[in-house]
Amino acid sequence: MAEAEGDDAGEGHQGGQSQQRHGEALKPFSLRELLARLRAVLRRQEMERVARTRDPERGGYRFEGWQLERRGRRLFDPNATPIALSKGEYALLLAFLEAPQRLLSREHLLQATRIHEDIFDRSIDVQVLRLHRKLETDPSAPRVIQTERGVGYVFALPVQPV
Repeated sequence: MAEAEGDDAGEGHQGGQSQQRHGEALKPFSLRELLARLRAVLRRQEMERVARTRDPERGGYRFEGWQLERRGRRLFDPNATPIALSKGEYALLLAFLEAPQRLLSREHLLQATRIHEDIFDRSIDVQVLRLHRKLETDPSAPRVIQTERGVGYVFALPVQPV
């Protein structure tokens, strides 16, 4: 652990060389190097997110036969039937599809769907209910969007960007 605490950028790399010879992956050995690598990963993720939001007409998403086309802001069911979405439903579905299988808090969803400044916490629950009715075969037993009581919601299906 002493190697990870060193301030010198070159400090601790000899241990890494011996690990590399034994077939193990080379790991950062200074706190400064670790932080630099983390910042680079976060910067790349942010650049990808910004690129998606700057060009809202680029690409789309698929999940269990459904397809969302960003260009026309259209949703198609597995039979290729178009499903009408309000602006709020579209924004909410997009937020879920950009973070599939991750718990999203109500606050996060409010930020992602902020169309009007006077949106209240419970309005997200109403929007999710409307999406349930459109996406679920049995809205009383949801599989697509699951509720984590008191915390938020999870888009439970795997999603493929297209």
